[in-house]
Amino acid sequence: MTKHHTRFALTRLSPALAALCLVACNTTQGPVSSSNGSSPSLGVSAPAVAPSTQAAAVRQTAETTFEAPDPIKFEDSVARAGARLFQAARAELGDEARQLVIDPLIDANTGAQTVSTVKMGQELEGVLKNQKARWAVKPLTRETLATQPLLLIGTLTPVNVERSVDKKPDAYRVWLTLIDLRTKRVVAKQLDRSTIDSVNPEPLAFFRDSPTWHKDKTVQGYINSCQVNTKVGDLAQDDYLQRLPAAAVLNEAMMAYNQGKVPVANRLYKEADGLSDGGDLRVLNGLYLTSWQLGQKTEARDAFGKIVATGLEAKRLPMKLLFKPGGTNFNDVGDLSAQYQVWLGAMADEAGKVPACVKVVGHTSRTGQASANEKLSLRRAEAVARLLESRNRSLSTRLTVGGAGSREALIGLGTDDQRDALDRRVEFRVVDCV
Repeated sequence: MTKHHTRFALTRLSPALAALCLVACNTTQGPVSSSNGSSPSLGVSAPAVAPSTQAAAVRQTAETTFEAPDPIKFEDSVARAGARLFQAARAELGDEARQLVIDPLIDANTGAQTVSTVKMGQELEGVLKNQKARWAVKPLTRETLATQPLLLIGTLTPVNVERSVDKKPDAYRVWLTLIDLRTKRVVAKQLDRSTIDSVNPEPLAFFRDSPTWHKDKTVQGYINSCQVNTKVGDLAQDDYLQRLPAAAVLNEAMMAYNQGKVPVANRLYKEADGLSDGGDLRVLNGLYLTSWQLGQKTEARDAFGKIVATGLEAKRLPMKLLFKPGGTNFNDVGDLSAQYQVWLGAMADEAGKVPACVKVVGHTSRTGQASANEKLSLRRAEAVARLLESRNRSLSTRLTVGGAGSREALIGLGTDDQRDALDRRVEFRVVDCV
């Protein structure tokens, strides 16, 4: 096994059955390649297997230990994973005519939709059509959810096989999971990997513009349902399933925002607010962004205050306070300076209401020397702490600072642009007072 292989234990079978399953895995789950050994083409299909044999292999494969293949080009890894996922699901469910909905795929580190996660969904739709399945892909709406369709979720996440905090990612991990909403159970799962330079991790406009990230309880439920927290046959997580109607409206809102239709997006975010969990950060960020861009400054301040309160309740709130390279002065592109004043004011007000202490932690991207990044991240945390204290003197005895350098990078590419903007964040963590 090479260093690029990662084991994911999904075993629930007896040793004897597991041994039989390993044979099935090697037969039906091995790497797909062309006759000349090259990577599979975009429309690749897995080899044909007799239905009865295939169904048995699928049920066993889902419950055994399997390995992520070596990374290949993004489009090819998605094609390979998609072909296997749909073949496995059809073997389990048969070929009854069904609707299939794709809940937009995300980066599991940040919860964001990116250029490549969108492309991933498009490629998977093409793979399904290539298999000539009687499953019709429909948009994620409340109407389609009412038909109890098949639901496809997935993540695309930068990973470092050696799990070293000092090294940049060396692959992107692809996780795909198919859920049958009739039973609310997982019916198929697939793991693959893409080469690092074939993925475009730039976030879509909504996630790029949001002042904070979106890794809340709902998004975490999506990730847990998709990745190793569930096995074939398991129920998907309630934190995710119960909020699907809100996710459908949010999907419409984010599409409108990404298309520049801000008034429409604002209306949809307000509608989603009545359906979602009170701390859904996608809703709150959407209300803030659209209100601010529509000139509704009071509504924008109220929405940001709720973002801060939600983060403090969760004991962790990361803000994308971007600094000029190498220093502690804020980035002054566009109206960011005016927005930062609103963010810091809300943070100072809400932190003053929390009967605990707050640690301000600075972060940097993976560019330059680690020692320099440690010092820079600490100086930035200190600068933000001073600004908070100037707005609320009661915080002077309850704020501490720290610098994480690039040790907790979420993206880790070291590109110093929109792709890794979250790596240059400042976090506020609620801690016990000493």
